[in-house]
Amino acid sequence: MIKATTSAKRVRFKGNPRKELFIQDLRKRVGDYFSENGISPYANTEMYLKTVFAMVTWIATYAWIMSDTLSSHPVALYLVYLLLGYIHIFIAFNIMHDATHNAYSSNKYVNKLLGYSMDFIGGNQYLFRRMHGAHHGYVNIHGIDVTLETHGLFRFTPDEPWLPRHKYQHYYTFLLYALAMLQWATIKDFKWFFGEAHIGNQKNIKHPLKEYIILFIGKSVFYGLTLVLPILFLSAPWYTILGAWVFMHVLPGLTFALIFQVTHVYDGTTYPIPDDEGNIDNNYALHVLETTADFSRQSRLGSWLMGGINIHVIHHILPQVCHVHYPALTEILKETCDDHGIEYQENRTFWQALKKHYQILKHLSAPEATVPRVGKSASLV
Repeated sequence: MIKATTSAKRVRFKGNPRKELFIQDLRKRVGDYFSENGISPYANTEMYLKTVFAMVTWIATYAWIMSDTLSSHPVALYLVYLLLGYIHIFIAFNIMHDATHNAYSSNKYVNKLLGYSMDFIGGNQYLFRRMHGAHHGYVNIHGIDVTLETHGLFRFTPDEPWLPRHKYQHYYTFLLYALAMLQWATIKDFKWFFGEAHIGNQKNIKHPLKEYIILFIGKSVFYGLTLVLPILFLSAPWYTILGAWVFMHVLPGLTFALIFQVTHVYDGTTYPIPDDEGNIDNNYALHVLETTADFSRQSRLGSWLMGGINIHVIHHILPQVCHVHYPALTEILKETCDDHGIEYQENRTFWQALKKHYQILKHLSAPEATVPRVGKSASLV
């Protein structure tokens, strides 16, 4: 467990009346949008069709692999496995993510059921909910935001103790990002179930017995479908199938990691430090606006493929709203920010976001690196 930037057991966001007016106004405008248009904040027809699309493409791609027509063409087998890997992150971005935020449906059982798509693609719903929740609640707060916890492999914040390897992190980080999905499918969940007793600032965690059972069932289904059955029934050599299985995780893993990372770890973000009592001098919405940036918001195809992960600010402020509503809600967010004199951060393209991510990695590769601790909203008094 890395050393937190506060010894307090709980971090609290405390704004002032002027800052609270912003979130009150935003919530009113968002509520008016849904009521005036007579729509639900949950999934709509577009979302249902997207879910069907994900199911059909997965079944078709898996059937193609298991038909054995690719076994004599290793390159083709690798490419179709790669396609399956990208379908997996499509499911993660578009279905699992909404479901685990209880944003897909007003019915908690529907959300729970669809959340198991995480187990189906190699992860674990229970652990994702807990760890992702620790990230959402404490974005960019060192020692509590679990996405910053890399056990010294990367230096995503200046509060991470500098190590000689970090001098080169802006080079090797992207290579290791490619291992993100493979590590998740093989090591990560087991490590957090059996090797760690904390998640963020939650200590001495004891997981329910049923979650251990679900963990092993989920991993068995994933390994069985994507690796064991192909080895047993395809005519391709086992090492070719194993290679294709590993390849399935590499490029999608790089894509998955980059899409999430560029929204929070970038040149221009802030890294707030709680006081000794665990207080952050901001309300949560303004904290998000100072630690999060959107990218490629105008790309309808990109937003559709990424499940709105690229439209990330409104997601953090209103996590229980289905991502199909993010484009419209972000327009409301921008207008509200303008009216209150608050900065909304975005990058026009993914490449701009990636450049800023590289810049902060390079900046933090130096032991003496400093970063902003307080955003522009500090002037709102």
